[in-house]
Amino acid sequence: MVNSRYPLIDANMRELSATGFMSNRGRQIVCSFLVRDMGIDWRMGAEWFETCLLDYDPASNYGNWTYGAGVGNDPREDRYFSIPKQAKTYDPEGEYVAYWLPELRSLAKERRNFPGAAYIRQIIPLKFDSGHQKRDQQSNRQRRPANMYRR
Repeated sequence: MVNSRYPLIDANMRELSATGFMSNRGRQIVCSFLVRDMGIDWRMGAEWFETCLLDYDPASNYGNWTYGAGVGNDPREDRYFSIPKQAKTYDPEGEYVAYWLPELRSLAKERRNFPGAAYIRQIIPLKFDSGHQKRDQQSNRQRRPANMYRR
């Protein structure tokens, strides 16, 4: 069971686990979360996806991961996929997350991607926030370590 505490990430990872597939947009969003928010080495993510994807292709997989990590042929280090923005753009009514996370189906559509305490308390703050998480964090009082992004 995946518990990143962010519905869009969890839904994508459940889809991957159940089907061996994830959309390219989902792959980029998950990559950004793992690399930028969690500080995981992109090579670990690429290797994990290699073992899970039925449509695995080395060029596509490692291309996505190097792109998301800001290394390789397009070395922009600040590339970031904002989870709130991606959720609003690609799953505005929460249909995708509700499909893969049945526990969110009873919530109003506008709350499915941002369920707050109705889902799982978020312990990893996002690198960039659009306001949804700040409200949750004020009640949780969780803070990221100051040296999280040092290389």
